[in-house]
Amino acid sequence: MSTRVDTPFGGLFEAVFDVDVDRTTLVVVAMLGLDALLWVLMYGGHVPMPGMSWLMEQGVPMAAPGAMELGVFHVGTLEAVFGYAVMWGVMMGAMMLPAMTRFTRDYTSAHEGTAREVVTAVAGFLASYQVVWALSAVIPLTIHALLPGGIHGFTQSNPHLAVGGALVLTGLFQLSKPKQDLLRDCCATVESHAEGLVDSATRGVEHGIECVVICFGVFFLVMLFVGEMNFFWMVALTTVVAMERIPSWGKEISVAVGVVSLLAGVVVLVVQPALGIGFTMAM
Repeated sequence: MSTRVDTPFGGLFEAVFDVDVDRTTLVVVAMLGLDALLWVLMYGGHVPMPGMSWLMEQGVPMAAPGAMELGVFHVGTLEAVFGYAVMWGVMMGAMMLPAMTRFTRDYTSAHEGTAREVVTAVAGFLASYQVVWALSAVIPLTIHALLPGGIHGFTQSNPHLAVGGALVLTGLFQLSKPKQDLLRDCCATVESHAEGLVDSATRGVEHGIECVVICFGVFFLVMLFVGEMNFFWMVALTTVVAMERIPSWGKEISVAVGVVSLLAGVVVLVVQPALGIGFTMAM
């Protein structure tokens, strides 16, 4: 079945440009556009950031480890938790959409329905996928609650133990069989289907849960202890999760990241170099 999208100026377009305007092209454009929008929302300050005014008063930079969780716990309301979940969902969406573009493109290509049915299925899949990531906000909040002093206090008191330990655990997880099995499943070919809204939403939830587990070390260990709002680390970890989902050699990337993370963690724990992490604003 053809996935080509007819346009009123199709003939002229083909004469000028060497571009196939089909479903897969449109979905990739939409994914990249949505990703750009989410990054703008994050760094334009258009998402809830509970406790931010208090953090500023305390001289805690937004990019410090555990800063966002510290703000939520200071406010201490369900509204603050909900706002944090929204912020976390937007941030995870911005970081995961590049990694999800290949799968979403294949999911679109494999759909046997009409254009309207494809749009409905893709929208249902991505919406439920994003909800899973928003709900995963409970993980960093739980880690913050369990650590003495929270993520911020614990990392400030034990920077090499926190960062080195996170890197070592992430390295071990990257090399583990459960991680590699889930990654292979994530990168598998999408079979032909004709999923409607309910089935696509169900697949989005299942895929979202898989992705949360696959990315556990990178996002819920390393990122939390170097600062989830640190732009450098956000871009670096976005690159990692995108590259390890390349079907042809993603496994090698994943293993390489695991080895580097493990070795880096040992160096941090043993040598204890300067980490360059700021816990207070420069006055």
